[in-house]
Amino acid sequence: MEKTSNASQTANRNETIAQTVGGNSKYSKKGMILIKTFKPLLLFLLIFYSAKVQAQRIILVDSITKAPLSFVAIEFEDSGFYSSISGEFDLKMVISDSLKIRLLGYKTKKYKTSTLKDTIFLQANSYQLDEVTLTRNQDKTKNIKFLKGAKSFGSWPLQPKSEIITSIKPSEEIKNHYVDKIIIPFSKVIEKKELKNKKIKAYVRIHIYNSINNNISESLYSSPPKDVNSFTKDIVTFDISDEMILLNENGIFIGLELIGYYLDSKAHERANSVIRPQLTSKTNDYFKSNSFLRFVFKNYEELVPLNEMINKENPSGKVMCRNLNIGLELSK
Repeated sequence: MEKTSNASQTANRNETIAQTVGGNSKYSKKGMILIKTFKPLLLFLLIFYSAKVQAQRIILVDSITKAPLSFVAIEFEDSGFYSSISGEFDLKMVISDSLKIRLLGYKTKKYKTSTLKDTIFLQANSYQLDEVTLTRNQDKTKNIKFLKGAKSFGSWPLQPKSEIITSIKPSEEIKNHYVDKIIIPFSKVIEKKELKNKKIKAYVRIHIYNSINNNISESLYSSPPKDVNSFTKDIVTFDISDEMILLNENGIFIGLELIGYYLDSKAHERANSVIRPQLTSKTNDYFKSNSFLRFVFKNYEELVPLNEMINKENPSGKVMCRNLNIGLELSK
């Protein structure tokens, strides 16, 4: 009896396995029907999701020239990032249902993320100017060399996504001159050898703002990005002779922005800054200065006095006065 029972159990088990493998089970049949029914839907959802992921790559271009715009500020909820060198950004990086797009010299725009398409066209700002007759003699140039650097607190470790801004209040001697070149020296920074070999580029640009009642007004000019060699004592010259920037009695503000560090055109995070624009404690007879810091994605409108931050960090307690060291080439 026992042998017969075991044989019967084995036969039943084999029959069950055969039914399952062979597709004879009623549950297996239902499963096959469901798969056949929903297979087209699953394929559609997969294709739709893939297209959506690809569509999240957005490029920012000039509305007239259609040229890509590098390092545009993408802002959301007191945070943000820059578009790439090629003007692109990934919408997945925006952790908000809306964003603000800002580039000096262009109209700032706000968008709902759900409405964005793969291309955003930015419109350049236009200013209504009174009709004037401009005369200029570039043969009459004046070179104002940058001053001697300070011995202590002689440079500032400029962090990515921040801007050091200095006012230029001209004396009678250089009033109503045009600014042809802006020269900014950088201190050499000692870094580890392996960082040198990585060929990390630090991209900077300058912004020029109008001055009204000693306050920053509208943007007059933003330069194309330049990479600074942070491992040598570098001097960067910005040629703006075609921009017709006039030093009137109100003066101007000049801002130096560190966009960030890039390796092979891709953003590269750094724990410590290796860009140190020089500071000076000296003054000259040509213009008076006052320097500030501004953070691009946090309290953008707020200007923090540079000397306030320096004196907080000064262990000696001695009051120091430092300004961004700038040289100018002028013409009239």
